[in-house]
Amino acid sequence: MNSVFEVSYSWNKEAIPTGGTDPVYMMVEWRYGSPAKRLRKIAPKIMSRDLELLLKPEHGAQLKAIYGCRYKETDIGWVLRLGDVYKGESKQVLLQFALGPHFSGKTAVCSAYWSTRKLKQSQRVLLRREQLYIQYTSHLGMLRQPEDPKVEKTIKLNETVPILKQALRAYERGRIEEGSNMLRRHADALLIEAARKQDLDYYTEAEMIEKLRYHYGITHTKGYANRERAALCE
Repeated sequence: MNSVFEVSYSWNKEAIPTGGTDPVYMMVEWRYGSPAKRLRKIAPKIMSRDLELLLKPEHGAQLKAIYGCRYKETDIGWVLRLGDVYKGESKQVLLQFALGPHFSGKTAVCSAYWSTRKLKQSQRVLLRREQLYIQYTSHLGMLRQPEDPKVEKTIKLNETVPILKQALRAYERGRIEEGSNMLRRHADALLIEAARKQDLDYYTEAEMIEKLRYHYGITHTKGYANRERAALCE
């Protein structure tokens, strides 16, 4: 493996209060080599097969949710299955923690162990391991710092999947208006972010949600009406 395996960790907040907080988010990004160009004449080279990240939370830290990959909880920690990695390709996952109270200062949150499977072999090898920290403070100036914009954006875009699941359950149970309102509120919130930050990604996400709202409305309204007719005919 010629290229360097690069990893970055970004908290949504520069520091958290000494009393603890729930939730707090960390975005993990990784890549082999320099960023890939948009246009390629040849297929990118596989640099790593079956990449895995093992996370072992420290005492007082709970890993509450993982967005962006398959995962499982084991006796030794959380195993994130990240798949194959191609040269120049950037990937990311979002982690949600609940952190208990602690004294001011830099504090360990969890240990991270990156491993991969050797190309053409079944043996796994450890790529890197590190301790992840966060800053606890009672300093109001640090606590009032704005959130990391890149992490904040990832959090907001990742809210779509659970909202879609909740709305779809409402549609399937005949609560058409409830499901529609869930999707409309989320789309409106994304449009506000798009206007406030001049970011088209928010607009694209909102547009997708509105299309789904229209599709779900037609599909489930017809389905609900057909079930009602069938029930009356029995």
